[in-house]
Amino acid sequence: MSVSAFVDVLTSRLPALAAPLRGPVSAADLQALQAAVEMPLPPEVQDVYATVDGQYGILPGVLLGLTWLPARRTAQEHATWMDLAQDDPTLGSEPASAIQPVTFHRHWVPLAVDGSGNGLAIDLAPGTTGVAGQVITYGPDETTRRVVSPSVTALFHWAATAVEQQGVQVSGDEVTYRGHTSFLDALREMTLPLG
Repeated sequence: MSVSAFVDVLTSRLPALAAPLRGPVSAADLQALQAAVEMPLPPEVQDVYATVDGQYGILPGVLLGLTWLPARRTAQEHATWMDLAQDDPTLGSEPASAIQPVTFHRHWVPLAVDGSGNGLAIDLAPGTTGVAGQVITYGPDETTRRVVSPSVTALFHWAATAVEQQGVQVSGDEVTYRGHTSFLDALREMTLPLG
């Protein structure tokens, strides 16, 4: 199941979440993002942007309550975090050694954010037990970084299923998953990786 399937499920089940979705990314914005992360994006990540370039606005958060960043905002989020990036051996990883012990890495691609500095990123520079392209948590509240999904495709497949199973609720601009207003909080109670 691809990102297109996730969009189709949102459109049919939760049209309020599908409404802010953007169309395909512009070539200029995609090139700028690749320049920011200093490497080409893998084909599956390019396919996501070629289908949907995140969302307009901030709320409601299309990705289970998280704001799905368009490429231009992803590059801005990346630049902000690069100013703060440093090694931090106190940061844990689940599974162990799957994510490098850094506050942020130049080869991480922010995907979605919670508005409090935390989010999901596509990790193109994994730790020794990780896999390039895995989706991870990052941010000041994420002292134990988690591998959320083995790939962005697997994440969207799982998210489509979550919407189909009616685990996602929308009330105005508030989106909850399993009773949590923060999807990142819900992840702490789930068996990972998803997908």
